[in-house]
Amino acid sequence: MLAHLTASPAVLFCSSDTEHYNTENANCQDSVCELCSECIELDTKFAPKRLSALLLSASYGRLGESTKAQRVADCGTFLEFAHAIDVDGVMSDKGKLHNANFCRDRLCPMCSWRRSYKIFAQVSQIMSRIGSKYKFIMLTLTVPNCAPDELTETVQRLFDAWGKLIRRKAFKMAVKGCFRALEVTRNKKNGTYHPHFHCILAVPLDYAETDLYIPRDEWLKMWRKCYQDESIVSLDVRMAKGKNAETESCVEALSSAVAEIAKYAVKSSDYLIKDDEALTDDIVSRLGSALYRKRLADFDHNGAFHKAREELQLDDAEDGDLVHLTDKIDPSLAYMIVRYGWSAGAYKMLDTYIKQPESGVNE
Repeated sequence: MLAHLTASPAVLFCSSDTEHYNTENANCQDSVCELCSECIELDTKFAPKRLSALLLSASYGRLGESTKAQRVADCGTFLEFAHAIDVDGVMSDKGKLHNANFCRDRLCPMCSWRRSYKIFAQVSQIMSRIGSKYKFIMLTLTVPNCAPDELTETVQRLFDAWGKLIRRKAFKMAVKGCFRALEVTRNKKNGTYHPHFHCILAVPLDYAETDLYIPRDEWLKMWRKCYQDESIVSLDVRMAKGKNAETESCVEALSSAVAEIAKYAVKSSDYLIKDDEALTDDIVSRLGSALYRKRLADFDHNGAFHKAREELQLDDAEDGDLVHLTDKIDPSLAYMIVRYGWSAGAYKMLDTYIKQPESGVNE
């Protein structure tokens, strides 16, 4: 998913006296050039996000947010991919993103995309680690759609209601760990907003056969009380399962469920309106106010998810590293670093260099 693809591997020669790799041979140079011309991920993933980020930057500029506008405009202007070189001097045809300049803006399409991948990776790792001890419930908490001028208040009420829900006795008894993520969608027909939470709850393996079990009607009743709105009728709660009951604790079988949780907080298509700058600016302004200082994605603070995060030494899912989403490059290996820059509406290769293995790593 995160691979930078190339047509064929390059062979790099190692100098016998220095044991350093180089690209002085013509075949390697040709392979590197081919590598740089077959940038599938750059064209299909990074470039579209970069173009959307420029539209967001323009909106911030029109709104008088000059600092935000400049920061988003600079997002993703350079990217570096690292291609591992094995002991025979063969360069991998898959590269990991090694370095980049990301702005970290809440609405930035580039950063939202990277953050979504990061959340997916972390939730998957955690569920894999604790999957033998717990079953998982997928819970979607909704509220009625709100008018544009009610969005900030509605989002705040949603967060307040979540705080009340997790403090209820029934929740604390049944749920041993949780993760929740905010999503805000916009109805393009009537202009209303629909903020809601996607949640994953870890419950005991025998949850459904015990008094801890909470049926849907009870979940709905609790949520209505916490949000203080008896008109709520939509709430989805289901046990996360794979293709059969025997695989329901396997995170691979739950990948689609995790992907649902890890979606963008707001899709760029909901706030970047083609040929309508005024509407774009209005939506961007309202979303900016509503999401200000909100934890869009969060794990429990002392439950099973939190403990697994500590054991796995995962950084902050929302504010952490957006470059190395799963793991960093192996310091014991040599790497071909391919650097790209943004120019004239596309990514162009700037240069390449060899990152030599770090001395003493395997000693």
